[in-house]
Amino acid sequence: MQYEFSSTDKGKFSLHDCRSTSVELINGRLIFKLPDGFFNADYSDDWPNTGSAEVEFAIDPMRGVYLNIFADSDGQTIRKEYTLDQLVEKINNSEWELEFAYRYDGYEEILYKCWIWFDHEPWSYEGELWIGTKEDTVFRWNLPETTKNR
Repeated sequence: MQYEFSSTDKGKFSLHDCRSTSVELINGRLIFKLPDGFFNADYSDDWPNTGSAEVEFAIDPMRGVYLNIFADSDGQTIRKEYTLDQLVEKINNSEWELEFAYRYDGYEEILYKCWIWFDHEPWSYEGELWIGTKEDTVFRWNLPETTKNR
């Protein structure tokens, strides 16, 4: 899909409360599709406030990408690690949606606190998505449909 706008200025964007319903992995680039968009500080205070969007990460092969999910079991929290391939498969097979919560930037890595949603009890798991990258995040988006015909 072609997008109207693109930026690497991470200070202007937030993925908080935005859900990815499909993912592409192309030539070492991880692309989360966000059909409801994301938050752009240049627009209104609505959340999200863009049209359809995507966010792209260039994966550092030495650091990779993995997801930890946390589930309660008999009063204890159990951590389960998923590989990038497993994450992509579960989202693209509509088993999961990934909702971004908070972003933390480290040295050549990004941590997203997130929620994994699915269509049966317990409905969601808390997660941590670790992305090893040496490049800027690329944000691409369209204007919201409500502003296109003004």
